Amino acid sequence: MTTVIRRRESFSDTYAAVSLREPYGPGGPQPAVARRFGDRSGGWLGGWLGGSRGRRPGERLTGRGGVLVVFAGCFLGLLVADWANWGELADAVFFMASSLTAYYVRPSGLLPVVVSPPLLFFAACVLEKALISAGLLAAFSGTVVALASSAGWLFAGTGLTILIALLRGLRSEVRALVLALRSLPR
Repeated sequence: MTTVIRRRESFSDTYAAVSLREPYGPGGPQPAVARRFGDRSGGWLGGWLGGSRGRRPGERLTGRGGVLVVFAGCFLGLLVADWANWGELADAVFFMASSLTAYYVRPSGLLPVVVSPPLLFFAACVLEKALISAGLLAAFSGTVVALASSAGWLFAGTGLTILIALLRGLRSEVRALVLALRSLPR
């Protein structure tokens, strides 16, 4: 059942107003915007890492919290892998961070968690190489080499992340996005 609260001009408000999941939350009828963005009461970082109200097992992270966890995991994995001179460690950390985040994020936050891990790995790699390299050329070449050697792990981790998200309800989030895009004024 699709619930459309009101038509907005901006993309994020329109996307938030369309929901294919649970038209009524635990407290009765609520606007979809309040359900999607209103619960910031619990947890560290203003509820991004999950509030204590209405928590179900396996659904602890919001979409933004999941993106933050994947970036932090990739960055720390790259730092430790460079320190230990063990490049495969960063690849394994990416694989685990992206797939476990797709498992633990709330179904309403699956879309950003699925599309962002390769970009987050790239950003973490650029930041890490910029911090530890002697110059701009060394940072650039180190980033290119790291990305080239991690390509297989990036494909495998992204594939597993997509598979987990599909099993957890990614299709309904994509449908909600398509409906939100169709409701934008032309």
